[in-house]
Amino acid sequence: MNGQSPARIACVQMDVVQGNVGQNLDTAQRMIEQACQNGANLLVLPEMYNTGCVFDRRSDVFALAEAVPNGRSSRMLENIARKHGIYIVASLVEKEENDLFNTAILVGPDGFVGKYRKLHPCEDEVYWVEPGNLGLPVFHTRIGRIGVIICLDAYYPETFRILALQGADIVCVPSNWSDVKEIRALPDPYWTMAPVLCMANALSNHIIVAGTNRVGQTGKMKFPGQSIIVGPWGNPIAGPGLMKEGVIYADVDLCDSRRKYFHPTNSRLANRRIDVYSYDLGYRPEKYM
Repeated sequence: MNGQSPARIACVQMDVVQGNVGQNLDTAQRMIEQACQNGANLLVLPEMYNTGCVFDRRSDVFALAEAVPNGRSSRMLENIARKHGIYIVASLVEKEENDLFNTAILVGPDGFVGKYRKLHPCEDEVYWVEPGNLGLPVFHTRIGRIGVIICLDAYYPETFRILALQGADIVCVPSNWSDVKEIRALPDPYWTMAPVLCMANALSNHIIVAGTNRVGQTGKMKFPGQSIIVGPWGNPIAGPGLMKEGVIYADVDLCDSRRKYFHPTNSRLANRRIDVYSYDLGYRPEKYM
């Protein structure tokens, strides 16, 4: 495809080998080429697609971190995007002098578009990565406005809302969602609640959400896949994906998320009561005293 709307979104659900950058890049390239052959022009890879995410020491992470966009893993994605005229979102560990960030990169037909740094490090990640410092940017592309968050960011509804208010048509979510088998009420022993978050936030903000998770296992951590693409009404239009390597696809017009007024009195964003929600959003408690 040539980058024109409508878009074919592909969530590239790959098995990531911990610490083996070469093998992971080979896997990613193979699966991206497969998705391109099937007409995809917006591809979302998992979080830390090139290294895996299970680390015991900061030195191990630092040894695998790369510059963005001039590192090996970013350049590979950029070259493929130029070759096929597509957009790719993926997360990797970025090194900036002595700081490390969990960074999502967006590349496109003309090369590097931009990057986002994860705002909410997860669990042990807080010991080796810095909290993101680039805010929540929205990237304007030929196929629409693309916002990006990473994994645990999806557990904070503010991230989706801020991106929606900035005009994002789609929010891409590269992730390492692990299983939550401790929730006994769920029918599958290797389930994750993240697809529910993607559906809820797509509905609340009338946006498209594409969440890509990895599969496989590192140590005791299991990654169940269940990648999902959600329409602006909160309905899954592809996935959740199975617990194995593969690609899920959805054909959408990203601009559908801008058609927010299915009824003149019922718009999720226009009807917000910003006079009562919070001081940040216009709440003035003294008005009610």
